[in-house]
Amino acid sequence: MKQKYYIGELEFNTQKNCKDYTRSIIDELGCCIINKDNDNFIFFDNLIKNHYDCNNKIGIGIDYFFIKRNPMNNNSFETWIKRLDGSETDFSWAKCSISKKRIINDDLVIAMRTAIKDEIISYKQRNRLICNYCKTENENHENYHVDHDNPSFKELKDNFLQLTKKQIPLTFDDYFVFDCKRYNIRVFKDEDKDFKNDWVEYHNKNCNFQILCRDCNLTKR
Repeated sequence: MKQKYYIGELEFNTQKNCKDYTRSIIDELGCCIINKDNDNFIFFDNLIKNHYDCNNKIGIGIDYFFIKRNPMNNNSFETWIKRLDGSETDFSWAKCSISKKRIINDDLVIAMRTAIKDEIISYKQRNRLICNYCKTENENHENYHVDHDNPSFKELKDNFLQLTKKQIPLTFDDYFVFDCKRYNIRVFKDEDKDFKNDWVEYHNKNCNFQILCRDCNLTKR
């Protein structure tokens, strides 16, 4: 299947189309400030998220974007970020237009799993711990897992991401769980709560759980 390129929800068939579209917006705007009241702010916010190092570029947060002339070439423009702490940094709009594919990264998968953990815990508490494969039974909760059985978690995840009309999050928050060990997991940001809620609702309506013992779950194909 031919690779497509994205800026937020905007889809392009080629890198050139994506880059040309971005250039046309910048050329039309010219030198200006693009704050959160500007209709183009969301576009530039999605654009910077395509940067390979977007977290460092965004820093503490974006106050506004601004466009200025390239001092080495007066016929071209540069795109910049003004951060909430007053610092500034430039970013290559051209690279952001062509370098990012819409991929499902590990952080997104972890955040999607974390979002449904309450439903999984509830299912485990409501049901007898009998392995659906080997039929063994044990009262030790640690020896039994809740498994997605037809459709698999991957199928649910992939189907939802194809169906959703909302922007797929690219950045996440850290959440620390303290038990016998300290676990750092990824969770959705507050700004992506609508995406998270849609995912949880879709998952809970379409999932089919089963109980598996640890050994059967590890050997499941």
